[in-house]
Amino acid sequence: MQDMAAADGLVKILSKIAWGEIRRVGRIFRIVVARAFRGPLWQSARSARNNAALPASTGNAATEEDVSATVAQDGAPAADQGGTGDADKAKDVSPNLLEKWQRRFYAKQGAREQRRRKLWREKEQDERLQPVIDPERQPKKTQPEQLEFEFSAAAADTPDASEAAQANDATAADLPAPVLQQPYQLPPLELLVCGDDVVGSDDDEISATRQQIQDTLDSFSIDADVGSAIRGPRVTLYQVHVARGVRVSAVSAIANNLAMAVSAPSLRILAPVPGEDYVGVEVPNRQADIVRGGTFLAGDSWQSFQGQLPIIMGRNIQGADVVLDLARAPHLLVAGATGSGKSVCLNSIILSLLYRFSPDELRLMLVDPKVVEMSVYRGLPHLLVPVITDVQLVVLALRWLTQEMERRYRVLAKVGVRNLETFNRRPPPSGEPPVDEEGNPIPAKMPYIVLIIDELADIMLTCRTEVETGLARIAQMSRAVGIHVIVATQRPSVNIITGVIKANFPTRIAFQVSSQVDSRTIIDGKGAESLLGAGDMLFKPPTASRLQRLQGTMVTDAEIERVVRYCSAQGDAAQDFELLKTAADAVSPTEADEFEDDDGFDNGNDSLLRAAMEIIIRDQKASISYIQRRLRIGYNKAATLMELLEKRGVVGPQVGTLPREILVDSMESAVGDEDY
Repeated sequence: MQDMAAADGLVKILSKIAWGEIRRVGRIFRIVVARAFRGPLWQSARSARNNAALPASTGNAATEEDVSATVAQDGAPAADQGGTGDADKAKDVSPNLLEKWQRRFYAKQGAREQRRRKLWREKEQDERLQPVIDPERQPKKTQPEQLEFEFSAAAADTPDASEAAQANDATAADLPAPVLQQPYQLPPLELLVCGDDVVGSDDDEISATRQQIQDTLDSFSIDADVGSAIRGPRVTLYQVHVARGVRVSAVSAIANNLAMAVSAPSLRILAPVPGEDYVGVEVPNRQADIVRGGTFLAGDSWQSFQGQLPIIMGRNIQGADVVLDLARAPHLLVAGATGSGKSVCLNSIILSLLYRFSPDELRLMLVDPKVVEMSVYRGLPHLLVPVITDVQLVVLALRWLTQEMERRYRVLAKVGVRNLETFNRRPPPSGEPPVDEEGNPIPAKMPYIVLIIDELADIMLTCRTEVETGLARIAQMSRAVGIHVIVATQRPSVNIITGVIKANFPTRIAFQVSSQVDSRTIIDGKGAESLLGAGDMLFKPPTASRLQRLQGTMVTDAEIERVVRYCSAQGDAAQDFELLKTAADAVSPTEADEFEDDDGFDNGNDSLLRAAMEIIIRDQKASISYIQRRLRIGYNKAATLMELLEKRGVVGPQVGTLPREILVDSMESAVGDEDY
């Protein structure tokens, strides 16, 4: 009983203590609320409401004293509601508590406003990067249907087409339409959209970013000064001058901190810039510039370029247009992730070739395993064969190019010149035209040939050995005869871009990739993983080791269709693959197998077959690995020998894992020659 009474007393004591603490916390909360409503924040908000409520039309606006008096009168009841006892208890509360809550409220509100502005800037940038054509920049009164009515003979015979042509005479006069009886005319610039979408530099933004970079360097105790800035179409380069005795790697080590300081998705640091005395920090622009293909082709850099085979690349940070001479490259490798801008880059390259060369000066061979990327070019008169979509035909195309390369070398040797440029510039021969080894007349000029492969990965997975060998042979020897290769892939791995291919493709373009490993596979260094996509590229020129960051040109599908329709109206496109059948029928001597005849061997290699017979009959061992070791040949060749011996009746067939049976006991019975 005493224990139960003691327990009841303890429960009562604890309940009183808990109830007292709850009442104490409630009094403190009421005191804090009362101080908040009597504070300057509430008074300023009340003043603003009173000012907004005053009628503006009466002309008798309340003065600041009246508003203060009103606020004081309104605040008095609030103070009285707190009670005298609560006012005395307010002294126990720290006066910094309300200020702390106010600062926290303002900080959250500022962070919310900053996130809203950032989302707004990203949305605006995405809208600018969309390939939308301004209707005001379109060629005036130009419609694809009008071009089709004008150049298509089948459509012109119908009454509707003639009426449409008569109704659109003014429209046809706007474009320099070609005439089929006249020489080939290059497409006009009016078919393309001209005028770049240039935002321009924001000095305030550049100054703020420069200060943020400087503050970050100072916070890590790096003795460096941020100098001038160079704004490009996609990124701005800030020059960081590091003091003597400071490692430049210290700036690269804080790349993530710099990206966080300037609120950038990625940064690329050049430590140092090749050929300069400063470290470069490339910061993405808030709003990127769009470089139009029509503006590039109309610029002075393209018009004044004197190369043999010019193609457009893009615009660098300094704002200069970069043009590549494919004859000096002499081959180009393009790689990057999906959606980074490879297809647009290839389209820009093809359009630049169409705007400079006629079908008599340039022939194209397009390979498109994805079927839909290059189908728009199927009507070009520049094509040697239709667009190749079958992977098996790629091997024949490479074999035909190899045969054409060897034939051109024989022609150059017959004429006595060293390259195709000298061959085309030679004076016309006097007397009878010379003939080649086959008796065919040597032409006055030979066109350039450009092979463009859109996706190498699918081809390498299907016919790896033949494609790799063919590309390597063409890339090594075809420069002098005017045959060039452009290869693109979206899988920049060592299984696709092998060492043999990289060694023969010194000129490379790297678009955005996912890791440094892919970047090193393409350009032998890091940097491509920090690109921004949508045409942002790293260009490795053929004669310089320094990488250039460029913004690729933008061409739309509508522009491509107009240019292709203009060119296809002046010539017939290839309709079949008869040209490749010659490569399938006639195998070049360099690719011919060493053992080709009825049994797979010719007379010159019959000694190898006899040696295999002697070894099998003498040692009584008939296996492929044994023949391979004794003759020191490859496995495929040894397997071919064993199949021929089985066909001639020297050895029996393979039955499971048992050794082959030897059917002859001497060389005389094997070869049927008593004088052996």
